[in-house]
Amino acid sequence: MSLEAIVAVAQYQWRKWQLRIRSATQEEARQLQTDRLHAFRTELEPYMYHYLIEQYGLRLNAIWENYVPPLKSDKAYVLVERRAHPNYPFILKMMAWAAPHLSVYLVCSHENLEFIKMILGDKLEHFHIIVAYSDEVDREQGRAEYNQLLTDPDFFELIDAEYMITMQMDVFLRRKLTDDLFCGDYWGAPWNWCPQRAGGGGATIRRVQKMIEVCKNNALTSNEGEDSWMSDRIQDFPPLEFRRAHIMESMSAEDPMIVHQFWTFLDNYDIQDRVRFTENMKRILTIHL
Repeated sequence: MSLEAIVAVAQYQWRKWQLRIRSATQEEARQLQTDRLHAFRTELEPYMYHYLIEQYGLRLNAIWENYVPPLKSDKAYVLVERRAHPNYPFILKMMAWAAPHLSVYLVCSHENLEFIKMILGDKLEHFHIIVAYSDEVDREQGRAEYNQLLTDPDFFELIDAEYMITMQMDVFLRRKLTDDLFCGDYWGAPWNWCPQRAGGGGATIRRVQKMIEVCKNNALTSNEGEDSWMSDRIQDFPPLEFRRAHIMESMSAEDPMIVHQFWTFLDNYDIQDRVRFTENMKRILTIHL
């Protein structure tokens, strides 16, 4: 998968949706804007990861060969994924490179447990496996169960660490994780629609004891996303520029440490200018191995 192919596909998708939005009524256009974000998120993701795997897969494979995470650490990765997702092996190998000193908790379902065991092989005993889900469910039910899990104090009690970083299948790590990342009580990528809040998304930093405290004293009673719910209950988080420089999603940054589905927000990257858009894609898709 070449960078030029990614640029061509992204620009095609962007133009297609622009034409639909321009020809729609005002009410239809609002819904189409939402539909467009979902389409970008799901349809462009495979192209991004094909490129990343082709560029960095062999070097990450070599690192993975000798990787043995500690069972106990003051900081932990927590990866919650109930599907046999094609990005799973690559995400694990990035984690191994970026912070080999973190313990690792893999939260899964009965559906993908054997898949995970196959990936880990003889490394299995060095990972914490938490089977939190049972049967396969549709997208909406899956989201609801994820939100319930991440607001359950009993879940956080299982994480034997001071801090945790959550990981999802549409995250990639561009630089090694540094200790200054683990600060505050909770935070994630800042949202461009409300940057003053703690943020969230596919990668979040959480002080485990604070999560237990917040979840014991509050309950999720709506279909609100757990990151938005948590943001409303947290006061201790780093300033905007720190968050933006470390975890990027809807607000662009020059050299972020962690990136979550940036391809959903193509308007941030000069998409109408092919040269500049290509330069932006190359910069963001560079992992500093």
